[in-house]
Amino acid sequence: MPPGAYAIIGMFAVVSLLSGAIATALLGPRRPAAAVLPALAAFGSLYIVGHRLALGIGPEVGLFGFRISLLFDAIVALVVAMLAAAAQSAALRLLQPKERSAGRDGLA
Repeated sequence: MPPGAYAIIGMFAVVSLLSGAIATALLGPRRPAAAVLPALAAFGSLYIVGHRLALGIGPEVGLFGFRISLLFDAIVALVVAMLAAAAQSAALRLLQPKERSAGRDGLA
């Protein structure tokens, strides 16, 4: 693999981590470890869109010897990270035990 490919992978990793952090900051859950799933989803979307489908909309930028639709890729990564964060937050809400408030159990 050429050195430029490693640089692109590193840049996409940074974009994915930032997308995951932004998504969890906006949608929750607000724990540092919660950004892992959205970041992985964002990285997967960049892999699928950029490598497998070679899909690019909008202006392309030459980086490290490759032509990349950086704005489109960043938007796709952020949208996928937000969807993953929303699903993660909803799953955590569903799995949390329900709290009972006093007087609602019918005994008082």
